[in-house]
Amino acid sequence: MYAIIDKRCSEEIKNNLSNYVEGIFEFSSENITYNAISGHPDIFMFQDEEKLIIAPNAPDELVQFLNKKQLQYSVGIANVGNTVAESSLYNCFSTKDHFFCKVEVPDHSIEEYCAQKKIIALTQSYVRCSLFGIDTDKIITSDLGIVKSLKKYAIPYFYFEPSEIKIRDYKYGFIGGTMGRLKDKIFFLGNILKHKNGLELHNYITSNKQEVICLGDDFLYDGGGIFFIE
Repeated sequence: MYAIIDKRCSEEIKNNLSNYVEGIFEFSSENITYNAISGHPDIFMFQDEEKLIIAPNAPDELVQFLNKKQLQYSVGIANVGNTVAESSLYNCFSTKDHFFCKVEVPDHSIEEYCAQKKIIALTQSYVRCSLFGIDTDKIITSDLGIVKSLKKYAIPYFYFEPSEIKIRDYKYGFIGGTMGRLKDKIFFLGNILKHKNGLELHNYITSNKQEVICLGDDFLYDGGGIFFIE
């Protein structure tokens, strides 16, 4: 098992994460998209339990890592770029039955792959940044617009107030960008208990018979998520 995270994550986070995986790929890119998200895996990669799809212009170092470790993936159609539309192509989320996205935003390769699933239409372009699933359809989100959609579709959720989530160049980040899942363990880039409703989130996850792993002692860092691949 390997993990892919933003290269700019703290050494504390990297060291703690290394206890759970064989190796860590520290993701970064240059001159493709804007700085705040240039190291975010979820901008260049779509992943669910069955498939990994990466952007055609994902950094060569990522492709070399995946090939060297003989990790399975496919390549999408459109390149990541600087605009919202160009940088959210792969930033969507899929569960067994549902595909969470802003309609007509995802790369066509992902739309085709998820075509048999029920679309949960959202107003937020950066879906994977803004939500994460801890079970088949139990969602954690920091976006009130997404909350409205989840209520509409009667999907269970936990709302996490985002004001203290750290991110490069912006006032605050998104909860999905701080999270990853490995079997029954839910990982965070930082410590949720530093946050005003972190204890509630901890209890929500553990009541689902899952373990919370906080990889650092500081406030949460939105680094584009943690991608576990084997």
